[in-house]
Amino acid sequence: MIKNAVGIKAALALGVLLALAPVRAGIDDGLLEARIASFENGTGAAVTFRNFDALFHTERVAAGPEPWVLERAPVDLAALRYEFAGASYDLAHFLEHNRTNALLVLKDGKIVQEIYRNGADEQSRFISFSVGKSFTSSLVGLAVDRGLLPSLDVPVSTYVPKLKGSGYDGATVRDLMQMSSGVKMNENYDIHSSEPNLFAEGIYQSWFSEAVRFSDFAATLEQASPPGTVFNYNTFDTQVLGSVLEGATGQRFTEFLGEALWRPLGMESDLLMTMDSAGADREAMAGGGYLMTLRDFGRFGQMMLNGGVAHGRRIHPEAWVREATAADPTKPFLQVGQIDDGGQGLGYQHQWWLFPQGDFSAEGVFGQFIYVMPRRNMVIVKLSYWEGAWEPEQALESVAFFNALGDFLAD
Repeated sequence: MIKNAVGIKAALALGVLLALAPVRAGIDDGLLEARIASFENGTGAAVTFRNFDALFHTERVAAGPEPWVLERAPVDLAALRYEFAGASYDLAHFLEHNRTNALLVLKDGKIVQEIYRNGADEQSRFISFSVGKSFTSSLVGLAVDRGLLPSLDVPVSTYVPKLKGSGYDGATVRDLMQMSSGVKMNENYDIHSSEPNLFAEGIYQSWFSEAVRFSDFAATLEQASPPGTVFNYNTFDTQVLGSVLEGATGQRFTEFLGEALWRPLGMESDLLMTMDSAGADREAMAGGGYLMTLRDFGRFGQMMLNGGVAHGRRIHPEAWVREATAADPTKPFLQVGQIDDGGQGLGYQHQWWLFPQGDFSAEGVFGQFIYVMPRRNMVIVKLSYWEGAWEPEQALESVAFFNALGDFLAD
């Protein structure tokens, strides 16, 4: 959902300030408080993050009748060690210290480790947070492949007319895919920030209080820079992509998701997609509201590692996967090393974070990862319950662990 957010505990204070915003009938104070608290309850998030359907409206996306069976080739990781901050640690330390709810390791397309903690199991549906952005990116790619979107260079206002005259007017689908819409946004929960907490305000008024739809709030945002010139991570860019998909396909977001991606990919469990309301005009949380099981996170990552193939079926053209996971050569500000993410020099393209050595990752707040490592033919899914929205030290430790795991399992 968000990256580089700080001061998560200020979210409740901000919610109090925004409590005068109009609230549609049916949202009682207790539910509203619980929704706000779900982002700041520390250790309790170990449970909350797999029970978001108790807090938010959801729509079910059914799995197909023939799931993609992932073979198993278990590997004992007792001897694994990783180096971090001048010390050597083992798997048990990482799982506990890095506040891990679940871990899945795929090597050569086979499950070598599958670990659940804190009462979770294979039926648990974990909240994706911004890992879901990479799923939404895939849907955009599928819409282009099917000719429903003529290209990534079409203006988003073509399919979302309410955005005309807003900060999104003039921005293309490509700009949003690259988080360079030019729209003014500061994803920061800190109430003492020198800039307005636009992200917190938007999430409160839409997802938490149901006062407005996601696209309605997006239409209030202003432009800060010309589209396609500056990287600025903005969850509402992905929310607008969700609205673009509905306009281009003529289907509800969840309908297109199920028909174009979820069932063809061979997911084994139904998806629950969180929504901003229960009304007829409800919109999906395209920027991070996917609720799914651990192995289904892994299947998506494996499909990308396979160059777009899953369950013996081509989902994406190989060219799309290459485009989506390598920085646009015409955009210097998106190249690996140009984006400072808590001490890591990363790149960005089509809702994926890009790492040195060709690795790429879908990432979400509180420590959610689908880390794809082509050089080791590996996919690692780590689902966490970090205390803060983004903990740079824990992010660096996670990457150190991923690299050590890749070395340990190397042929």
